[in-house]
Amino acid sequence: MSYGYEPPKQDSSGSWGEIFVITWVIFGLLAPFMGAIFGVITFVVVTVLLMGLHPLLGLIPLALLAAGAYWVLRRERQKADEDAARIRGD
Repeated sequence: MSYGYEPPKQDSSGSWGEIFVITWVIFGLLAPFMGAIFGVITFVVVTVLLMGLHPLLGLIPLALLAAGAYWVLRRERQKADEDAARIRGD
């Protein structure tokens, strides 16, 4: 006997679809961070392996890292100069 109370009926439509959408969104949010972590770990492993072969070979990844940092800094500096010129009206 339920004494007039009936539990609400569950709507089974869309429940799996919602789970897949939420999973897709979470993976989409985590993918860049996981990629960055994987990239850093790979960089460290390659650097250590190359240094194990010969100390001068270990300078190759470090030189690539330095060149990339220089390129990013130069690009940002150029962008800042362009923005400053645009604000000044030059």
